[in-house]
Amino acid sequence: MDPFPAFDLPPLSPQPLVSVVINNYNYGRFLDHAIASVLAQTYPHIELIVVDDGSTDESTDVIQAYGDQITPILQSNGGQGVALTVGIAQAQGEIICLLDADDYFHPQKVARVVAEFQEHPTWVQLSHPWTLVNTEGLSLEHQPQKTLATGDVRPLLCKYGKYRSALTSALAYRQTVLAQVLPMPELRTCADAYLMATVPFYGPVGQINDPLMFYRLHGGNLHGSTLNLSHHIWVRQMIVTTINEMAIKMALSQTCNIELDADYRTFSALQRRRISWAEAVQIMGMSLSESIGIGRSPKETLIRVLWGSICLLCPDESQSVLQHGLHEYLHGKRSPKPVVPSGNDILGT
Repeated sequence: MDPFPAFDLPPLSPQPLVSVVINNYNYGRFLDHAIASVLAQTYPHIELIVVDDGSTDESTDVIQAYGDQITPILQSNGGQGVALTVGIAQAQGEIICLLDADDYFHPQKVARVVAEFQEHPTWVQLSHPWTLVNTEGLSLEHQPQKTLATGDVRPLLCKYGKYRSALTSALAYRQTVLAQVLPMPELRTCADAYLMATVPFYGPVGQINDPLMFYRLHGGNLHGSTLNLSHHIWVRQMIVTTINEMAIKMALSQTCNIELDADYRTFSALQRRRISWAEAVQIMGMSLSESIGIGRSPKETLIRVLWGSICLLCPDESQSVLQHGLHEYLHGKRSPKPVVPSGNDILGT
């Protein structure tokens, strides 16, 4: 693929300021833990920006209790895209870390991020795995074994519309690059998908192999859009449209065909409630080819293909698979105990 566009990515300072941007909407019960995890970082040069997106719970009280330890931004509800755009625009750091208010950081997260960006000065985006915890912050028995993409992922975006990507709270960026893609569209959700689909057109992405973030599973993020097929379809359409806009902007010859997107085809077929065996087999073949193409491990590929196969061949079971994830769905079939969904990312589901 063509070289990355030329733009000024200045060297990092020896001890760069890192801006952590927390976006919050009615997560006051978790917000204190998120803020405290940032203030407890081993890296000393941090500014913490907390954007409250029109919460109606106790969030404002939590924010005010921290006084000048944080930079608060209180705004009317505009959605995740607006909240992150406002927070990043306020940030003074050379590196930007994102954090959802219901998640929290490992104490060494920021130090590790700084070290990796300094060692790899061309990286524009950095991600890492995460640990699943319950509402109380206790680690869950089943943890995702996830490999994340590195290097130039533009060919994967243009061919498959995805790469092995991370969750919001596991993402960090060079501020100079974010300035190239902001402001974001006014997205109510999935603003991180916009960043993961645009930033890699400016340079290679990197990863840290260790889990440095705790992703909290709770009632507020277990349901809702997970069972909304229209939402899943819209997300895939939005991502592919964004990728193609970037490809055209960069004068690349290849763009993404959404009809070759296995996730989009799966969700569309489920929404129609009419899936022929021929179509199901075709989509399963696309899913296998896609998994191999984006570099999923054999285990991840098996899980992904089995996930899609159950949805396509047994549509009545699809809601349970979408809500709980494959591991917990299968566990629920063997055991009467309630199941707990696992976290999935957006670009590399």
